[in-house]
Amino acid sequence: MIKLYSNSDFKLLASWVTDEELLLQFSGTDFTFPLTEQQINDYQVKHPDRRFYIGYTHDDMPFAFGEIIPQESGYPRLARILVGKPTLRGQGLGRKFIASLLEESIQRYHTDTVELFTWEKNYAAIRCYESVGFKFLPEKCKTMVHKGISYNIHKMVYTHLR
Repeated sequence: MIKLYSNSDFKLLASWVTDEELLLQFSGTDFTFPLTEQQINDYQVKHPDRRFYIGYTHDDMPFAFGEIIPQESGYPRLARILVGKPTLRGQGLGRKFIASLLEESIQRYHTDTVELFTWEKNYAAIRCYESVGFKFLPEKCKTMVHKGISYNIHKMVYTHLR
């Protein structure tokens, strides 16, 4: 299950973002470590059409954070996906969270297509995305440079078959 993020969720999110490398991996260069509530608020003011979500287990325990970004193409994009506690990773919760974000995207934006970008070396995330049906678009690649290090970023696309 997913719920819209609220300001009261910030402490939870901050507790999950434990270092600069993790923040970079999950949010690119939009935020700086340590993550602050002001950064999140400023981002939400700058992008009022974008929505943050928190994923919950069946027993109502928060475990994930993610974003849905509407795009001019009409295809929403998933972003800033993070399964919070390392001990909860690798248990299929990310797959359930992504499936919930896909369902929300399809219903909210009346589309069968959802996109996302992923760092090519984020193998666990790529396996998760592929397991719910995302496919790479090999021609869609960009490079992000942070502190002199280049990161190859690839686009993945999900198409819902009715």
